[in-house]
Amino acid sequence: MSKNVLRSLCASAIASGLIAISTPAAAADYLPVGPQSNVSLSTVTGGGWTLCYQSTFATPFGTSAGTTLAGCGGDLLLLAGRETGSNTLLELAYATKADALFDTGAAANNIFHNANGSDWFYADNYSWGFKTPGTDFTKFECDTSPPDGNICIHTLSNVGGYSINTIGGLNGSNAYERLVFTAFGGAVPEPSTWAMMLLGFGAIGFSMRRRRRGPLAQPA
Repeated sequence: MSKNVLRSLCASAIASGLIAISTPAAAADYLPVGPQSNVSLSTVTGGGWTLCYQSTFATPFGTSAGTTLAGCGGDLLLLAGRETGSNTLLELAYATKADALFDTGAAANNIFHNANGSDWFYADNYSWGFKTPGTDFTKFECDTSPPDGNICIHTLSNVGGYSINTIGGLNGSNAYERLVFTAFGGAVPEPSTWAMMLLGFGAIGFSMRRRRRGPLAQPA
């Protein structure tokens, strides 16, 4: 079979969806460990992160991060806080989406989920955020005397607050914003993509052999 015919068969298979070709998203390369203070916004956006949520602390976040952050499609999440409109992020931390939203319980139980150098906490209808490991923090729903190296957001239907570092009581404040960025942790194509490609080329090879040999004999 000529190369032109083979190219035609490949093009036909791709067009029909038999071979799935996808370009994997680039991985983030700004990957700090633990809470970070006073980071330039350009460091984050230039490091492979895409803003997927933004609002002032006066805006209720919603009772479920899964719903509010539905547009954050990467496997990593970075939570940050800043003065509204500033190019400097006062505090931030990142983890995998599964770690950042790990359910630690809706109670003042001081249970945290350590991931990538930060103590994360989350519960629907309660609060979401992180703190620096080793610092005192009472989840009620956020600490009323917050330490440095933390962000705490209410996941309640009526308030947005609460803290960035030692700046607390931000319920109703339009002077500060919370931002969520998303990114991908790797650029390796999904296994299903390669499986579909192999399936497609296998089908092409079978078609070529059948054309060369003629129709298969039917059983008696």
